[in-house]
Amino acid sequence: MADSNHYYVRPVAGVWHVTWNDSPDLISSCPSQHEAVALAQLLARHMTSQGRYAEVHVAEPEVRRPSWGRKGLAAAAAVAA
Repeated sequence: MADSNHYYVRPVAGVWHVTWNDSPDLISSCPSQHEAVALAQLLARHMTSQGRYAEVHVAEPEVRRPSWGRKGLAAAAAVAA
């Protein structure tokens, strides 16, 4: 489908990348998921207004654990042992 546009929002090393049609070319790099999704939706709306099909795909955010939680658990395990 020539008039199909897919925008991908993915977390990469602490920032969010917006790419187009699964191309390695980067459209934008954003500090937050919200900002990246908003940009992808803006681009999709633009394509839709021109009569083309557009869809936004958002990857799950990276799972991160706070460093303070790991230190507290390690100390609690040492005391319990």
